[in-house]
Amino acid sequence: LYERFGSKTWLREVQDASAGPAAAEAPATVQKRRLRTVLSEEELKDLLLKLEAVELAGFNAVCAGDEPMSARLIGVAFAFADEAVYLPLAHEYPAAPPQVGIENALCLLRPWLERDERLKVGENVKFDRHVLANHGVRLAGCTHDTMLESYVLEVHERHDLGSLAQRHCGWSTLSLEEVTGKGASRIPFSAVEVARATEYAALNADCTLALHQLLHPRIARDEKLAYVYSKI
Repeated sequence: LYERFGSKTWLREVQDASAGPAAAEAPATVQKRRLRTVLSEEELKDLLLKLEAVELAGFNAVCAGDEPMSARLIGVAFAFADEAVYLPLAHEYPAAPPQVGIENALCLLRPWLERDERLKVGENVKFDRHVLANHGVRLAGCTHDTMLESYVLEVHERHDLGSLAQRHCGWSTLSLEEVTGKGASRIPFSAVEVARATEYAALNADCTLALHQLLHPRIARDEKLAYVYSKI
């Protein structure tokens, strides 16, 4: 229409706008980490040795409930190196495997969780801090949050983990509804089979770390964005 009536300025604006998405960064090709479940105290101690040795780990508290003051901790997930791990703590269903348990697990994890120098990246870290505080644990070392990184870089986009994964990693993640169901047939996360919960939670931790490794360098390259992210 603009070409037909000779509206060159408007035509140029439309052409520039249509060129924008093509010039944007395409989703990166990101290799997913190996998923596994930790069920015993011995496996957890081995996991802790690995966590102590890495510079940064993805971390995610998995809960039943959406309100931070009342949400119940069901498990925790980690991502580092080439693996993403789910530690189930309170899954309760017929034939559920034995688990370390919340009290024993947090006793072992507390030194890593509460040390500032053990760096972690999360997704909505504020929620995880509230949940762990309900269990007497002060979550520290959470230097990065992918939700905040997304807000700084692209405030006009969706910031949930599934959208970020699709947009930046080309991944399709499991939604909570896919795992627990919805409506009258919805089950609590504690009733989700451990294998399915691992697929959901460990992948979320993996995605959190992968997204940080993609998004944070873009923020760091821009002095103004870096200021907003780190100072405000």
